[in-house]
Amino acid sequence: MTTETTIAATDNPGLANKLASEAVALAEQEKAATPVRAEIRNPANPIVELAVGLDVPFEERITTAEIRELNGADEEAIARLNDPAKALMLILERAVVKLGNKPTEKDLLDALLAGDRELLLLAIRKLTFGNEVNLEGNICQACVEPQKIQIDLDTDVEVKKLNIEDVEFTVPCKAGEVRVKLPTGFTQKALVASTNKTAAELDSVVLKNCILSINDKPLLNQSEVLRLSIKDRRDILKEISNRNPGPQLSEISKPCPNCGQEVSLPLTLADLFQE
Repeated sequence: MTTETTIAATDNPGLANKLASEAVALAEQEKAATPVRAEIRNPANPIVELAVGLDVPFEERITTAEIRELNGADEEAIARLNDPAKALMLILERAVVKLGNKPTEKDLLDALLAGDRELLLLAIRKLTFGNEVNLEGNICQACVEPQKIQIDLDTDVEVKKLNIEDVEFTVPCKAGEVRVKLPTGFTQKALVASTNKTAAELDSVVLKNCILSINDKPLLNQSEVLRLSIKDRRDILKEISNRNPGPQLSEISKPCPNCGQEVSLPLTLADLFQE
């Protein structure tokens, strides 16, 4: 039989202090033996807010998309393609599962602005590989020693948004007022299909897809694009580039970890998937 004895500190202060010290030591041992839980980081959000969105006739405007992480089946399909541009198109078709509240329809995916499609590719990359891109080598021209620089795709990449009303705009040219729309997925696919083209020919592909009218006359004969002056063509392409929404990957810069000088660190969409 066990007899419990209560010890008053006033009756035996030495013993009471000893027992208190032992109790504190035992509690510290138990605390040290308790495993510390690792911090659980929330995964990237599969719901992406589009930079512009898409107006769909007789339906609610699409402002969000749902994506998923790339898996092994995707990797095998992508590996069969030797063209990085085609691989990016395939990634979108496989990993964008919803536009708005409905399963993705290919025509709607292609109708999204190029900037929104680039934003979705950035989000798919983050969901699959994380936010960090590590660069190593002679990045800073002012330093002799190689550098290691880490880009955080959340904080270091500006995402430009645009009102949907500004998707179409007018560019004053020598030929007159040229009405232009920003490139879409259809434009991107036309470029991907234009293999073995020169830079000037690829410019023509963009212009044929983006010019709506010249002096209020619809661009019915696309050969008119070839009759535009070089300056007009370049002015239109520059305006498209300046207005294009989405992630501004070419504008990334960070201080050099060695000398502190700001270093330009442009990335391409293909770079994001080189793991």
